[in-house]
Amino acid sequence: MIPVLHDVRAAFFLLIALAMLLFICALAGLGAVLQPARWSERKGCR
Repeated sequence: MIPVLHDVRAAFFLLIALAMLLFICALAGLGAVLQPARWSERKGCR
C-alpha cells in the first residue's frame, strides 16, 4: 500500500511540474507573439 501511495504522490508532483512548465511556455509564446504588435502600435502612435 505504501509503495503505491508513494508512486501516486510522485506522479502527482510530476504532473503538476509538467503543467507549470507548459503554462510558462504558453505564456512566453503569447508574450513573443504579442510584443511586436504592441511595439508597432507604440511606434505608430508616435
